[in-house]
Amino acid sequence: MSAILRGPASGGMTRRATLAALAGAAAVAAVPRAARAQAVTLRLGHVLAPTHQFHTGMELAAAELDRATQGRVRLEVFPSSQLGTERDMHVAIRTGSIDMLLGSPGGASVHLKELSVLDAPYLFRDNAHWQSVVYGAQGADWEARTLAASGVRIVGWFHRGTRHVVSRGKPYNTIADMAGQKIRVADLPPYPQVFAALGASPTPIAFAEMYGALQAGTVDGADAPLDTILSQKLYEVSKYVNLIAWSFAAPGTILIAESSFQQLSADDQAALRAALRAGSDHITEAFTAGEERVKAELVANGMVLVTPTDPEAWAAAAAAAIPGLAATWGGDAALYDRIRAAG
Repeated sequence: MSAILRGPASGGMTRRATLAALAGAAAVAAVPRAARAQAVTLRLGHVLAPTHQFHTGMELAAAELDRATQGRVRLEVFPSSQLGTERDMHVAIRTGSIDMLLGSPGGASVHLKELSVLDAPYLFRDNAHWQSVVYGAQGADWEARTLAASGVRIVGWFHRGTRHVVSRGKPYNTIADMAGQKIRVADLPPYPQVFAALGASPTPIAFAEMYGALQAGTVDGADAPLDTILSQKLYEVSKYVNLIAWSFAAPGTILIAESSFQQLSADDQAALRAALRAGSDHITEAFTAGEERVKAELVANGMVLVTPTDPEAWAAAAAAAIPGLAATWGGDAALYDRIRAAG
């Protein structure tokens, strides 16, 4: 008897469960596919502090990307070498261990050698010049060739400041004052070549170790943009900012692993590029508008600004180094002249 009574009850429950399931399926079907898709999270690393405009620019890009994709694509930004040194991250992005990074031209040259030309001295005149190069036909060519060579895609570019030199013990009033000075440079081409051409003794040291090297006296000075001098508190371990302005903008690459890029729809790929351009524009504006403010802050923190008396000598020494430097970007010395003449 009990078995007969349980049968209809069980059947009723089954029918109700089936109807509920069908109703649920219908509700899910009514939701657009894009809204049901699990959000893609992209992890982007860089070596600067969270107060630096690189970081604030990429945080702005992350907010813009979240808005444009309605949360389908999220960008998490990791500052201060949290995902590794720049060299480490360039290795990791090839394997997809990280999704994205901000790369210097020298660092990105491990994917395409020619990119290191962007670090060449006295290359760009102004913001319009560098932007016309990297967002034009030349930049498109570099993106295609980088992807073909390494499976890493260039999805954006960013201003990297005007580079000067800090020193601990003495000012560099002339290029002769730099002779033999041990200058911390990135362990990437063409920084050692540039500073050798300027008469210094280039000393490659990782960015994260720059402060300690100055503090310990391992080096006499260091190559850095003004904003980095401030954000990394180099005023605590050096006295002079020598305004040699050997590099303007030297645009860096915003790189993404192709496997990560292909997780995105075509619309979301476009949204990513647009968001990164907005972040890049923020960085450019911060450098352009903020340089005098940064100088004032450095002076307030005890640094002495030194304007060399022989700027032509610095430029001439750098120009004389171009044929040798061309080897770092593949030997095409005329590429330097073509970029200088562009725009």
